[in-house]
Amino acid sequence: MVKKKLKKRIIVEKPDIVKKIAIRLFGKTADRFSDNFLPLKQALITADAKVLFRTYLCLMFFLSFIAFVTTYFMTLIFSIYMHLNIIFTILGLIIMPSFFAALTFFLIYAYPVSITQNRKRDIDANLPFAITHMAAVAESGAPPLTIFKILSKFKEYGEISREFEKITRNVEIFGLDETTALRETISKSPSSEFKDVLEGMLTTIQTGGSLKGYLIEEAGKAMFEYTLRREKYNQLLSTYADLYTALLIAAPMIFVVVLSVLSILGGNILGLTLEQVMVYGTVGLAALNAIFLIFLHITQPKM
Repeated sequence: MVKKKLKKRIIVEKPDIVKKIAIRLFGKTADRFSDNFLPLKQALITADAKVLFRTYLCLMFFLSFIAFVTTYFMTLIFSIYMHLNIIFTILGLIIMPSFFAALTFFLIYAYPVSITQNRKRDIDANLPFAITHMAAVAESGAPPLTIFKILSKFKEYGEISREFEKITRNVEIFGLDETTALRETISKSPSSEFKDVLEGMLTTIQTGGSLKGYLIEEAGKAMFEYTLRREKYNQLLSTYADLYTALLIAAPMIFVVVLSVLSILGGNILGLTLEQVMVYGTVGLAALNAIFLIFLHITQPKM
């Protein structure tokens, strides 16, 4: 009875004043269009969001409406203050509120998707080391629940530790059996690789197979794939280094030599003086370096 009460307390949401207003105003709208946002529902599940799907839909509609109304009145006040003519005022009152409402809607919609992708990257990056650790614990003859409990205490594994912490909590506090807790985690995990590992563990437990042998085999595969990914990224970095050398080191040096020659001959380049060309070239070179660094940061896998 106590476990059922605890479970109900976790599931039932306690809405704050904003959520209450959003649900009251847009609850029926959310119910009507909920089937059109099933990908968002799945994203909320895999993002481990602490909000119900219906509530999130209501908040998305409500905040978009607030953005529309706020932008409308700000545009109206700005138009009156600047004494804009009636055509520009009408266009502003149509375009600006619609744009910011759509932007708000898109950002709120994309937020759980972004969280899901971050969780997936974190799990995939730490999975080879977590499996190796699990295999080492399994070699001592520890049961599955003990393996999950031990890894849940190692926060270095990030989202994997949190997933194992949930499994341990569901078994020890809510009284679920290990297979049910594993199925629940599998259904909510954003990583297909992590799902495959847990499904393999689930099958091994149900069929009475050797969990130790399974984890040792999976650890070898995971570390092999991790090594391949590292080597592939290192080769990609080598290509990037060649491009950087050619475009941002060699080319500027040639550019400086050409400018030195032109300074002797005199004249303009495309209507620009040599001083202007040097200024624009320096600014452009700095911008290209910044863009290259941002590109490396974005494309760098988490390992």
